[in-house]
Amino acid sequence: MASDWRDKKLYPLLGILLLSIFLYFNLGSNPITFPILWQSHMGFVSANSTHFIIVNPRAPLENQSTFYINGWNSYWLMQESVWAGPSRSRVSKMLKKGAEMGLTVCRTWAFNDGAGPNALQISPGVFNERVFRGLDYVIVEARKRGIRLILSLVNNLSNFGGKAQYVRWAQEAGHNVSSSTDSFFSHPMIKDYYKAYVKAILSRKNSLSGVKYADEPAIFAWELMNEPRCSSSSSALILQDAP
Repeated sequence: MASDWRDKKLYPLLGILLLSIFLYFNLGSNPITFPILWQSHMGFVSANSTHFIIVNPRAPLENQSTFYINGWNSYWLMQESVWAGPSRSRVSKMLKKGAEMGLTVCRTWAFNDGAGPNALQISPGVFNERVFRGLDYVIVEARKRGIRLILSLVNNLSNFGGKAQYVRWAQEAGHNVSSSTDSFFSHPMIKDYYKAYVKAILSRKNSLSGVKYADEPAIFAWELMNEPRCSSSSSALILQDAP
């Protein structure tokens, strides 16, 4: 009798409880992610004279495949990948649609600096692992679709932190820094902050694939800054007025 009660009541309740826990962690603030056991092969892109090629180390240079860039910009992919569920589905659909349209490269942001809820770099050298895992997801999904990424590393504008946030960090640390955001390009401490950030990105080991970003063929290029400009530089006007 007791055994029948366990079979009919207890075990189904335990099953519902376990399912609820699983869904909570997948759809909640700390989604469960599982490592990828296999990824499709993707060769690195390299330059050969005036064009790009997909490197095949087993083939002679004259037999390398030409790579044509046909791309688009979706800056928001990392932000939408922080949370599991519908937002990540939007990222997957965007990359899938791009591949179906014959696009090969997507430019997106690999930065969000400051104290915001989805900031990647909270303070110099301190990262939000949850957001980093969102970027991991973007890279894995792009490779799955045969899409290569251009990852932008900091913003010239103040949105999502940008170079203004680096200046504030230096000021808060007690350094004598001009309030001009162009200090980003000249102050030694700010330059060190940025170099450390780039190093952290390049050395990041993807939590899903186990591949370091520096060794990931799905990363086509690194953009040092989004819409860079330095109005205080004596060369700025010359460059702006150049024919």
